[in-house]
Amino acid sequence: MSLIKKLSAVAVTSAMALSLASCGKDTTWGAKIDDTELRAGIFIYYQSDALSRAYDYMTETDTDVMAITIDGMSTEDWVNDQALKGMQEYVAIENKFDELGLTFENKEDELAKVNVEQWWEYVSEYFEGIGVSQESYLDVAINGEKKAAIFDYYYGEGGEMEVPEDEIKAILNADYARIKYIDMPLKDGEGNLLKSEGKAEIKAMAEEYIERMSTTDVTFEEISKEYDEYYNGLIEAANAAETTDDTTEADDNTIELSLDETTTQTEENDELVLLGSVTSAEYPVPSASVHEKVVGDAMAVGEYQLIEEDEVYYIVYKMDLFADEEYYDYKKTDILNELKGEEFDATVASWTENQTVIKNEAAFDRYTIEKLNETE
Repeated sequence: MSLIKKLSAVAVTSAMALSLASCGKDTTWGAKIDDTELRAGIFIYYQSDALSRAYDYMTETDTDVMAITIDGMSTEDWVNDQALKGMQEYVAIENKFDELGLTFENKEDELAKVNVEQWWEYVSEYFEGIGVSQESYLDVAINGEKKAAIFDYYYGEGGEMEVPEDEIKAILNADYARIKYIDMPLKDGEGNLLKSEGKAEIKAMAEEYIERMSTTDVTFEEISKEYDEYYNGLIEAANAAETTDDTTEADDNTIELSLDETTTQTEENDELVLLGSVTSAEYPVPSASVHEKVVGDAMAVGEYQLIEEDEVYYIVYKMDLFADEEYYDYKKTDILNELKGEEFDATVASWTENQTVIKNEAAFDRYTIEKLNETE
């Protein structure tokens, strides 16, 4: 889970100590795991995280998250059980990080602190309203960075259980592709769909563009600009004809705006043409039909292809997905988590099996799920 996602679900305490005198019991800590006593703020964080996940178990007919059953337990019991497991894994991660002699090579802890400080300006009112402390908030965030560092220690480059680069690239190639494309709407300057003859002309134009890019020095960017000038010219001509005829009032929401919209689309396309765009099943670019025709072995790197849809033709050029090292490193992390995330979570859970766990029943009694649910 990313740092931002973790922070968005946090609920930790800040003003607890001020009210202890009236309680008569020490509720400043949530549990003692082995030799580590965890502040109540960290306990409440894991309560909040579990409560947010409890909503995923609601059906369409459920109206109250507190009234459902999860894994045979009431919501309150399940949330507290998950919170205790969260605290156990927190300690397991802290201990394993130290045991392996790991450090933050890229200063992830400092970045986490900066992120928390920036977020706190915007979220402090909410979190402090439910008893959130910035200190506990930061501790959980840094613990998450330690977990990521341990994961990389085992599964990253040079790790004990390193996933071969070829395997990662094969998965990426099967699901992702980086492309440049030009979209050629099958419409005239007024936005009307073309007849068969008009579509044939656009197809011939597209094929001629591909031929020129394949056999001459003309670039994809130059062809994209050439086509944009052609299509914008159609719209300008249609607008001029409308003004000359003066037979009907111009509709502010149709022809005149169509040129503006096309210009905006052209600017966006220019960026896509220069940088390329990554398509995936989750985010197919520019369409699901195109995505299916470019991933894997469907289309070779360096190949041009004309892809026909009902209302638009696409000229597509497939780029090297791994030419951008920064993108590859980013996606490599995602793929590793998809491949080994569950296995790693099971490993972390195994580190908690022999822990000595002491629950602070007073804290569990005080910080109830009902109150947290009412606040959320």
